[in-house]
Amino acid sequence: MVSTMSAVHHPIHSFPLTLKAVSKPWLATVLAVPDSDLLAFTVTAPAVKRGYGSDIGFIHLQWRPGTATRHLPEKLLIKVMPDYPATAEMARQRRTFCREARFYHEFAASTPVRLPKAYAALWDDATGDAVLLLEDCSAMQAFSFFNPPDLAQLEHIVDAAARFHAHWWGRTAALDTSEAVMSPSHPVWRQWAGEMAANWSAWLDSSMAASMSPEWIHLCRKLAATAAARMTEQWPTMNLTLCHMDMHCQNIFFDAATPLDPVVLFDWDGCHLGCGVHDIAYLFGLLPVELRRQVETPLLNRYHVKLLQAGVDDYDHAALIQDYAFGCLFNTFLIPMQLALDLTDEQGLADAQQMVIGLLQMVIDNEAAQLLAAPERG
Repeated sequence: MVSTMSAVHHPIHSFPLTLKAVSKPWLATVLAVPDSDLLAFTVTAPAVKRGYGSDIGFIHLQWRPGTATRHLPEKLLIKVMPDYPATAEMARQRRTFCREARFYHEFAASTPVRLPKAYAALWDDATGDAVLLLEDCSAMQAFSFFNPPDLAQLEHIVDAAARFHAHWWGRTAALDTSEAVMSPSHPVWRQWAGEMAANWSAWLDSSMAASMSPEWIHLCRKLAATAAARMTEQWPTMNLTLCHMDMHCQNIFFDAATPLDPVVLFDWDGCHLGCGVHDIAYLFGLLPVELRRQVETPLLNRYHVKLLQAGVDDYDHAALIQDYAFGCLFNTFLIPMQLALDLTDEQGLADAQQMVIGLLQMVIDNEAAQLLAAPERG
């Protein structure tokens, strides 16, 4: 399924930055309807926060009788700038939310996986602010770190990822020129890599690291000393494609009503050039450790087969496993990034703790730490 835009999808300087700022005139404008057709609306935030890089709300719309058509939904999802100051500053500096809006504008229509339909994807280049007005998928099955997909659902997710990666495989020229896509040469990427050692140091000095075992702390110190170089100078240069790079279970909905194509992928703000199996490593790294250990080998094999069936040539299994190990290391950038997130609620803190354990144990299980001593990476 290929999603298409159905409303304004270009840079615009007047849009809400908070859920409270959503207005009737703005909604009527972006939905391209007369103001009088929209009788009323309400915005509610979900009981459980599902994202960290933005704030999410559900908009319930009441239309004037006789005007409701297929392009006038009764419920939408809206993503606005995060209200937590540190997260908002990170989003603006790194243009994460802005890039997601650009992704919907540039790539949604040609991406061969299901996305939520976008009714508006708006951004401001000067500030890095953005807003997304999307199809509401809350009736579909949602997952969490403590309620992950089962094996059959993970197979569907891996199949969708292989289809997505095969589509963009080797098309780096078309992706290099887009501001929606990151690469190690991008100024924002360079800034992020340059701050990584300091961010690791701050995390190691924080209360989050206090309960870590000596083995894990030793690994974190090695990552702090070498990760920036691995993310830039030794970033893979072969077998590249477009990666989602936030493909964890909370960014996936499962639509049982369409069993042949049930996977819907959200949150495209992390798109970058890399090896597709980095997305698989990211998905697996945020699963419970025992589940990841059970599914890792068979699903990696399945992913490889699906790539080959989709027309990817000259990518043998050994290369995939090597790229997967690199992806295991890359995932650990999430650990120091926690300092910029709002983890004051109990669920957020529990998710963060599970994330650290899962990511570090994955590096150990796959012997990926050996790559930290490698002189170079092709």
